Amino acid sequence: MAMGGDINALSTFPIEWWLGRRTEDQGQGSPAGGHYPYARPVRTGWTRDATGRWVASGEDPHEWEVFCEQCGDADGPADEQPTLAREIRGPYPSKHKAVHAAKKHFDRMRPSPQEGTYGP
Repeated sequence: MAMGGDINALSTFPIEWWLGRRTEDQGQGSPAGGHYPYARPVRTGWTRDATGRWVASGEDPHEWEVFCEQCGDADGPADEQPTLAREIRGPYPSKHKAVHAAKKHFDRMRPSPQEGTYGP
């Protein structure tokens, strides 16, 4: 018997709610424990709004990308992103491949519990 409900409900909250933040990360706005990339359909038709933020007008349902804010990805076209964000962004030919790349990136960027440093 599950404690208080459906296990799928856990995925509706940010992961740092469950993991907590390291003391040195508190108040800095970055999640503890590394990077939190996610897969999404490739966004298209990028333009800047009145405030200068990038806004996409569509998505390509046949290609996927990985977005990782902790790598400096601030949305917008891939060629406008920092090198680290461009390396993980993609595009990928399927959701499966994008999710796999996101998981690998998450594992690689997880801090080492022994050293408190990030992966290789």
